Amino acid sequence: MSVSETARSGSRQLKLERVLAVAGELFAASDFQGVCMDNIARLSGVGKGTLYNLFASKEDLYFSIIRSRLGELLDLLESSYEERQDTLKNLRSLILHLHKFMSKHPHFYLLWKREENSLARNDHLEIAALYARIEAQVLRILRRGAEQAVLRPGLDHELVARLALAMVDGLRKSPQNVYLREGAIDQLLEVLIKGIGAEGVPARVTYDRYRHVRNGDER
Repeated sequence: MSVSETARSGSRQLKLERVLAVAGELFAASDFQGVCMDNIARLSGVGKGTLYNLFASKEDLYFSIIRSRLGELLDLLESSYEERQDTLKNLRSLILHLHKFMSKHPHFYLLWKREENSLARNDHLEIAALYARIEAQVLRILRRGAEQAVLRPGLDHELVARLALAMVDGLRKSPQNVYLREGAIDQLLEVLIKGIGAEGVPARVTYDRYRHVRNGDER
């Protein structure tokens, strides 16, 4: 790719991110019909023609917000998984990353929750597939825990995965800053592990080595 092509690609990506951020805020504050493309273009600082070059329609833009952010979240969760790390630390890391991401992108979170029950429709299979991969990441951690005899046998891992993901919804109801929520995450994990942990497995683990959130390198 030439220098000029690289510059054009970078410019397009910046416009795309700006539009997604502005549109996400507008859609979260109103219903779908209450948002117009003219307003999105104006607030994003792009021409309407540019907007329609980026997205085929308002509906395409709306679901692109969910699809794009879910992709980013999935990349984050997959890169943070450590095969050699113990199950409880991987589970805590996943929930903390989820909560941090939802706190960073609250408008995406609202749109996702608004549409969560309808995303399995045939016209949103790509989004449904991304969410399925997030669930699969949780299942990967749980199955690793079963192999390590950290979790008690006979568990329905899919049910536990949904429960673990639902913990993030509970955390999101608090107005406190994400960096003040680590104690709450540990409490919720303790409750979870007391239910799913094998006999003798401690419900709370010391995470001092992993408290690097403020530096942006939580693992």
